[in-house]
Amino acid sequence: MGLTTFSTGLSGLETNSQGLNVIGNNLANLNTVGFKASTISFSDILGQNLNTAIPGKADAIGFGAQVQSIRPHFTQGSVQTTNNPLDVAIQGKGFLVVRNSNGQFYTRAGNLHMDADGNLVTESGSNVQGYVRNPTNGLIDSNLGLASIKIASGLDKPVTTSQFEIAMNLDANAANASQYTTPLQVYDSLGKAHVATVTLQKEISGGATPVTKWRFDITIPNKEVAGVPSTDTNQRSLITGAVATVPPTAGALLFDNSGNLTSAWVGADPATPPALANLQIVKTGVTLPAMTSGATLSPTITWNLLGANGTPNITGWGSPSDVTASTQNGAAAGTLANLSIQGDGTISAVFSNGKTADVAQIVLAQFGNVDGLVSEGDGLYTQTPDSGASFIGVADEGGRGRLTNGALESSNVDLATELTRIITFQRGYQANAKIITVTDQIMQETMNLKQ
Repeated sequence: MGLTTFSTGLSGLETNSQGLNVIGNNLANLNTVGFKASTISFSDILGQNLNTAIPGKADAIGFGAQVQSIRPHFTQGSVQTTNNPLDVAIQGKGFLVVRNSNGQFYTRAGNLHMDADGNLVTESGSNVQGYVRNPTNGLIDSNLGLASIKIASGLDKPVTTSQFEIAMNLDANAANASQYTTPLQVYDSLGKAHVATVTLQKEISGGATPVTKWRFDITIPNKEVAGVPSTDTNQRSLITGAVATVPPTAGALLFDNSGNLTSAWVGADPATPPALANLQIVKTGVTLPAMTSGATLSPTITWNLLGANGTPNITGWGSPSDVTASTQNGAAAGTLANLSIQGDGTISAVFSNGKTADVAQIVLAQFGNVDGLVSEGDGLYTQTPDSGASFIGVADEGGRGRLTNGALESSNVDLATELTRIITFQRGYQANAKIITVTDQIMQETMNLKQ
């Protein structure tokens, strides 16, 4: 009598033990970011073929079970909001591309942070890959290929004021020769702010058909100019580059009898008023003087008289003169204040001077067969011939999925399912232990036959 139940029972104990190990690992990673639960599958072991008395027919007795495969399943985990602006959750099939000293890997774990050198890294220290800025034009350039994303923590350079816009009304009921002034902040090449003054004076001319003009000048304190004594009380015109005249005569705004701005110019009155357009404040041939610090103002400063929709933002209605909005594009130097990640992976840096800049773009990879990926621990996977080569590109395109900023993908382990499978594998283990016990008893009885 030849019993194979010892070996078959042992194989059952081994496979069910491995099943419990897989479940234990799933449950241990119940709260691991981006973890994907694994399932185990078994197959039988072909044992002995037995010839029967019936011609052409044979039966086989198996030698037990073996582990066929252990595979993660990449269903979407739930998304949980966090307070970290660098955390990202992938909603879709994509994987973050990361690199460390062992090569390139792929992960769903989006709990990212900056290391001491300014590199964007995962919790395990792997460098997140993406597209970076082209130093020539300052734009994110995919043609440069994949690179480790590094965020410079230095200052954002100052921006010299080159254009401004003032939304205001100039009182049509104001008396002739009335003045109205409003401050305007401008920045020089070193990022220092200067308070300029826009001075406007009403002028009515034309006799029976009155024409309303507001003559203007834009000035800064003359003492801020290099070489001028600090006690000087004059104003320096940004339009003429010389000491300003009183009253202002550097330019004019022209209104019709409905209070609409119809024309504007700098310099002497033209024979025919030009069509309304944005004004170049610094006239051709005029060089603005350097500041006391050695900084310079922009050689071209544009006064945007027309809004985005092409309508004038200055009116001449019968209401008190008042400014409703004033903007300019200059800024002081700024330090990195915050980072944000957009749905397409673009990383935007926000500086203390209010400026923002796109500094890099996180990429995602997808695969033809994600089941072919091999886990390397730390939430990392490597591609294999079964998975196929990775298709790398930007998020929110090509089915890779979208990134959610300030959130993380939770583990996809289903607690109820895993607890149910524990019972199944436990019963399988008990049954195989029982067959070994029964086999031992049978062998004992066989040995007792000689007595």
